[in-house]
Amino acid sequence: MAVRDTDATDVQDDAVERAEAADAAAPKPPASSSIFSALSAATYRRFWFGSLASVGATQLLIIGQGVLVFDLSGSEFLLGLAGAVTGIATILVTLFGGVVADRVNKRWLMIITSLIVSALLFLLASLDATEVVKVWHVVVIASLIGIVTGFDQPARLAFFPLLIKDRSQMMSAVALNSILWQGTRIIVPAIGGFAIAFIGTFSIFYASSAGFFTMFLVLLSLKPDEGERTQGRNVLRQLWGGIQYIGANRVFAVLIPLTYFNHFFGLSYLQLIPVFSDDYGSQDDQALGFLLMSAGIGAVLGTMMTGWLRSAFPAGKVMLLGSATTAGGMVAFGLWTGFGPDPIGYTNPIISPMFFLSALLIMIAAVSNSVFLITSMTILQLRVPVELRGRVMGIHAMTFSLIAVGGLFMGGVAELASASFAVGVSAIVLFMVVVFVFLTQPLIRGLQAE
Repeated sequence: MAVRDTDATDVQDDAVERAEAADAAAPKPPASSSIFSALSAATYRRFWFGSLASVGATQLLIIGQGVLVFDLSGSEFLLGLAGAVTGIATILVTLFGGVVADRVNKRWLMIITSLIVSALLFLLASLDATEVVKVWHVVVIASLIGIVTGFDQPARLAFFPLLIKDRSQMMSAVALNSILWQGTRIIVPAIGGFAIAFIGTFSIFYASSAGFFTMFLVLLSLKPDEGERTQGRNVLRQLWGGIQYIGANRVFAVLIPLTYFNHFFGLSYLQLIPVFSDDYGSQDDQALGFLLMSAGIGAVLGTMMTGWLRSAFPAGKVMLLGSATTAGGMVAFGLWTGFGPDPIGYTNPIISPMFFLSALLIMIAAVSNSVFLITSMTILQLRVPVELRGRVMGIHAMTFSLIAVGGLFMGGVAELASASFAVGVSAIVLFMVVVFVFLTQPLIRGLQAE
């Protein structure tokens, strides 16, 4: 059955009223179910394991792309630029990608995007393996991947809730999706660092290509009921419907911009990790892997803590505390890496105080950011109407691209001052935004996850 533009507008108005009434009532959440309960749904389970391959591939791409660009150029700015073009391209397309996700078969959309990304990564790997790769090659391919991702992300965020029949399992599904990203960050960076050191960056890109091709094969086997689709000739009008819904619902109007700030200013330091790992001399590749692994460990710990925290405290306060702690950890990281002891003075730089405390601070920031992201995502997924999910979550999906765009900002500041200064200043901006939201938005402070 199709939902036309006028019908979608009515759905939007009704959904806003229902969501605001639910927020005013602020019911206590039920006892949290197992974090793995969503895996009891067979179709979601297959999707999750398929996503494990593509997410691991993305983690490898982030590592390999950063190392390759920095090795080719030695420039912090170009390092940030290479990541930013992916994010900018994704942002420009994501808004319309959300409209497309509401109008077409989401599974087939992801099948096509997975195959295209796999082919682009195979091309990059071949250019690198034959030693003809240039920085502009990386930038062009990264921008193309960003464009494709702009269609993939909204479809993915709108697709996985369709695989969950029991609403009580939604937080489990969101947490498991987070574990995909954070769990792979524990193992993949270390593997990637050693692969780069002993084989080369081209091995990373070939493995990434294989990961997306695996996701392509898994999607071919999934055939869920996608329900109603929105139809209409005016794409801009449909996009505007999603924006109107967000603007009319205080929860969405505050949480989505807050996630933007959180990722742009709080997580963009990840784009500069190759700069910090360069301080470890001949062990820079291993340091890169272990520092990123620390972020992954912290994020998984945060994911495990989220269920308990949201059952003990209001979800709104948990979110804001998580974002503020992320900022605090990054300020401390900037100060320590800027003024701490040089690791090169130690026989083994990776067992120096600089490395251990840097890894610990990254882990703390990752724990708190994971708590923020999972709690906020669950709140949004439980409130967004099915007919608007592609558009609304497509707008939210720009969040993840802002890490790369923020990397361009941080790279520019690092080029003018230092990487440590860039991280510290960005974290202070985030902290000020969180304090502002806490003081001015009582509805957000009192939010419950369900």
